[in-house]
Amino acid sequence: MSASASAAARLRGASLSIKLAALGGAVTAAVVWAAFWGLSVETRASTTAAYTAQLERNQRTLGQLQERRARELLFTASLVSQAPDFQYSLKQFQVEANRGATPNPSYLVEIDRHAQRLAQNSRADLLVITDDSGRVFSTGGARVGLLPRGARLSSLPAVNHALDANAPADSGGVAVLETDAGYFQVAVFPLVQDGFTLGALILGHRLDSTFVRDAASAADADVIVTAGPRTVSASTHALTGANLVSKLGAGVRTSGASTLMLGDEEFVVAPVKLGETQRREAVQLWMLQPLSRRVTELMDPLRRDFLVYGTLAVLVAAVGIAIVARTVLAPFTRFVAYMRSGAAADQRQGRFDADREAIEVRTLNDSFNQLMDSIGVKRRALEERTAELASANVVLTDEINERIRVEQALRESEAQLRQSQKLEAIGTLAGGIAHDFNNLITVISGYTQLVLMRAEKGSPLVDDLRQVIEASDRASTLTHQLLAFSRKQVLQSTVLDLGEVVNGISPMLRRIIGEHILLSVESIGPLARVRADRGQLEQVLLNLAVNARDAMSGGGSLTISTSNERDAAGQPTAVCLAVTDTGIGMPADVRERIFEPFFTTKEVGKGTGLGLTVAYAIVQEHGGRITLKSEPSGGATFAVELPADASGLPRLPPPAKEALVPAVSGVAVLVVEDEAALGAAVAESLQDSGFTVDRASDGLEALERLRAKTYDLIICDLKMPRLDGTQFYHELELTRPQMARRIMFVTGDVAGTEAERFLEESGCRWLAKPFRLKDLLRAAREMVA
Repeated sequence: MSASASAAARLRGASLSIKLAALGGAVTAAVVWAAFWGLSVETRASTTAAYTAQLERNQRTLGQLQERRARELLFTASLVSQAPDFQYSLKQFQVEANRGATPNPSYLVEIDRHAQRLAQNSRADLLVITDDSGRVFSTGGARVGLLPRGARLSSLPAVNHALDANAPADSGGVAVLETDAGYFQVAVFPLVQDGFTLGALILGHRLDSTFVRDAASAADADVIVTAGPRTVSASTHALTGANLVSKLGAGVRTSGASTLMLGDEEFVVAPVKLGETQRREAVQLWMLQPLSRRVTELMDPLRRDFLVYGTLAVLVAAVGIAIVARTVLAPFTRFVAYMRSGAAADQRQGRFDADREAIEVRTLNDSFNQLMDSIGVKRRALEERTAELASANVVLTDEINERIRVEQALRESEAQLRQSQKLEAIGTLAGGIAHDFNNLITVISGYTQLVLMRAEKGSPLVDDLRQVIEASDRASTLTHQLLAFSRKQVLQSTVLDLGEVVNGISPMLRRIIGEHILLSVESIGPLARVRADRGQLEQVLLNLAVNARDAMSGGGSLTISTSNERDAAGQPTAVCLAVTDTGIGMPADVRERIFEPFFTTKEVGKGTGLGLTVAYAIVQEHGGRITLKSEPSGGATFAVELPADASGLPRLPPPAKEALVPAVSGVAVLVVEDEAALGAAVAESLQDSGFTVDRASDGLEALERLRAKTYDLIICDLKMPRLDGTQFYHELELTRPQMARRIMFVTGDVAGTEAERFLEESGCRWLAKPFRLKDLLRAAREMVA
């Protein structure tokens, strides 16, 4: 807790006298601060007005001085231009130049000598003589390097004005000349003889630190001279910032004074224009008065005085209010003591005598007495009501206990429902993923098989392509597991001996569980047959074995046993598969959730929580059940019960070795598949086998093609946009029934769906995705044979 929060908490718990004293002190402090603030605002406004008036006077004065200086420069330039020897030399030089002859160099030397002497006599920092085109041919001055002879100054507006033939002979102009040696404020006067303008005389003074220092002394302010975006000179180094000129140009009025923030300090600023350079850049003199610095100097002494006297005023006000409050609140203090004594005794101690107290205390006492009388009446009524409620409490207790039992049963039912909903939701997701995955696997495997069939014998690519096909087969197995989990797989049910399934997979299980675990396989008596999918049963065994291995990281034993369950007549009703480990076991809370999707007790990255869920789904799909018995540190036993097969059907023989599919020719096939890559793979494999193939992306496009052409075979996907396989088949039954008997469907998930019933009722041949191209070619060959 901060110091301010702690002080506020203590103040809330203080007496009313202290609160009033604190309030009085705070109000007094606010008044003192408001007075100081008003004084500071007034001081700043007064200082601003004083500086503004001063700078505006200085602005007018400097403007008048600039005008006077310009007149003096022009007058001096006119006197210089009238010197007889200078006029003679200039005239002779110009006459010879106008004849086209080379002027006598002595005239140029004489003009330079005159220019240097005239600059010294006029005490000018710069004297420049130009010809009638504005080119420099002579310079003079003690504080500046000579301008290069021939340099053009016609871009200076004042020079153009002086060389104008229509301008009066005594007219000129004032400007700023930018040279390598610095900036000069100059007066330009035309050199006219016999009515002809021979050139211009430029006479000026340098805008340097001396000029700035004199201007700052005259204006009693800081001064800076700028030319366009550059600083020419300043009276103090603090006024030479990189972006100072841009701030001055953006925030200051061209006439009068303005306030402007420069860095952390506020100034009153007023400009004076000195002229324009040959680059048309304005040269200005800026006068600055430090407003914030002056206000600080004025307010610092006042701040100390206000602080001392304000603190004294706050203390006096707080003490005075505290004394007054103590006197005024004394009757309230006695009344509070009276109420506390009654609270301590748990009853009212007589009545408080308030006859000689203030009206507020008497009113409060009357209200308190009325309140206590009302509380007494309600208290007696409450005691009577309490007795009634006590007798009803026994009945309510029995009802509550019964309700608890009902709610417990309801929660158990809800938990079972949520478990079922979770499995259904995850199953729907897995089925959707498997459907799309089937198409991808079929495309990958199909194109790989095409490349393998086209590869040359002995090519090093053959083994690599077979590895891709094997990987596709493993991915297909994963798809079967997902479909089994979602209960959408088309089960390849056969009549099996569960003992043979266990014996067949046991070598692989030994490699999976590791050498640190002893695997034992037991079978009790001849087993009844079960009707099941062998791959799915192997998946159940694999998942249970992996789960047992993870529970025995330090080693142990795993026992897989099979036996029959019989009815009262001794007939086998089910075949039981028991998987028992000697691992760490499971507590009750884990056993309750062991079959939930994604529930796992393993570390992140070491388990998905789907192994036992998939096993549970497979057993349920086969009409069986799976149970668990386990205790912490007591191992675990998973018991799987599958119904015995009573049909007496013989076991199916193992599949025969694949035979090559002979090529055909002249058979037209229409491939209807919305998945472009899969349709291309099927079409290409058929074409390589001699079939003539056309493609359609859905049922509507297929109907369009059938209107123009007859096909010997149609290979069609069941799920398609716009018009799916079922609707396409019914449309053909109505319009072209002979073509409806030539359809072979391909699909990935039909179990328990309308598609499964459709295939059974229509009797159409179909292949389950993912399929091998050899199987597709063999089926196509059989249908067109």
